[in-house]
Amino acid sequence: MKKTESEIQIGVFSASEGSNLYEYKVRLEKIKNELVKFGLTPNQAKVYIYLGKYGPKSAPEIFKSLGLPRTETYYILSILQSRGIVTAEFSFPTRYMALPIEEAVSTLINTEKEKIDLLADQEKDLAQLWKTVPAFAIETNEAKAERLQMMEGAGQIYSKIKEMIKTAREQITVFGSEKDISRFYHSEIIEMISNSLTDVRIILSPAMNVPDFFEDLVDMKKIRLIPKEKNDNRCFVIKDNDEVVLFLRNATHPSHNVFAIWSDSKSLIDSIQQLFEYSWDASEVSY
Repeated sequence: MKKTESEIQIGVFSASEGSNLYEYKVRLEKIKNELVKFGLTPNQAKVYIYLGKYGPKSAPEIFKSLGLPRTETYYILSILQSRGIVTAEFSFPTRYMALPIEEAVSTLINTEKEKIDLLADQEKDLAQLWKTVPAFAIETNEAKAERLQMMEGAGQIYSKIKEMIKTAREQITVFGSEKDISRFYHSEIIEMISNSLTDVRIILSPAMNVPDFFEDLVDMKKIRLIPKEKNDNRCFVIKDNDEVVLFLRNATHPSHNVFAIWSDSKSLIDSIQQLFEYSWDASEVSY
């Protein structure tokens, strides 16, 4: 049976393992997952990719080829146009085309930056408005409740660690693999630690050598190594023995998949601090 045009066009998206097109399907799936990080839904990313790789298409061609509902396709096209990464031709029927990937990504990044700038501008107004409403909580003599916060994604977690460093009064304790410490460095966490006025101790585990970027930032006496450790999935940061960020999924995972908990639980912090002290005594000096 002769294949229709739409069946031929969709070949790469539905390619089965072992076929000539399957390698391209895997690559397009990776591209789709990356575009989702920029705020697109999976179907929006799929439509963009389809237009980018197959050229200008009408809405009927798109929803027939991708197997999407008709109304959803028109809605997606409207969203992609409003985000500036898809344009419409003056033709009948209307045909849609995607911006080159470099321009599209740049546009999406700029959009997110504008959102952040807008939120930053609104921060003071929101805080001022908040102060105009009195608190209605009733004060009691109950002991302070210990807190636990779940955090997912490097951005949220690293932001919390930076906040801890800024408010540290006595000491910052860091335990992590070379990959963890490297991500801390690229997120400017190591530089913040080096500029803080608190006592700092860092254990790299597993690690044979200290990364070069440490040389100008941290006193080598503050760094120790555990070269023979088999596990590379442990990472935590303790501040003043009153706050801890403990990674449950560390830099052995992609940055958007890292997962951690923050807590001010005294028992949890004491346990992790004891683990650090034991590891510090068993570790090797780095100089």
